[in-house]
This record gives sequence, structure tokens and C-alpha cells, in this order.
Amino acid sequence: MTTYRSPASFLRSLAIGTAVNVAAVAPALAAPPFALPFDVVTLSARDVHILLYGSIALLVVALVAKVIRDRHYREPAPQGPDLRWWKNPPPAPQP
Repeated sequence: MTTYRSPASFLRSLAIGTAVNVAAVAPALAAPPFALPFDVVTLSARDVHILLYGSIALLVVALVAKVIRDRHYREPAPQGPDLRWWKNPPPAPQP
């Protein structure tokens, strides 16, 4: 957690954070209303449901593809000698 030594440093940090957030959000807020290929206001309830179900279907397909790909390409961990010193102590030094 950040502690501030003076109110001036707190206000400076608040102003910088606000400026960064506004700069990040401004392009989305300034987008023209004609950026979408369809008019959002004229969508019927049926169209909204189709968009929702289509989005859910794409999410499910992507998740299934990820699971199948990960299962298909998973290789077993390489098995080598056990190098833990408490399991295989080093040999005693020769005089």
C-alpha cells in the first residue's frame, strides 16, 4: 500500500492517475456513432438474443479448441536421474 508523505504528493498522484485514465478512455468515448455496421437503437429483442447466443457459442468453441489443443500437445515431463542431495547423497571423498 502506498503511503503519502504530504497532501501535495497525494494530489499530484491523483491528478496523474486521472490524466492517464482519461487518456485511455477518451478514444472509446470519442468514437463516432457510425462506427458499428448496424444501428444499435433499431435492434429488436430477437436480434439481441442472436448476438448474445452467438457470442456464447464462439466462447464455447474457443474454450473447447484450447482444451483439445492443450491435451493434444502436452508432453510428459522428461524423466532423468534424481538429483536431490537427500535422496542421493554425494559419495564420500577419497583420501
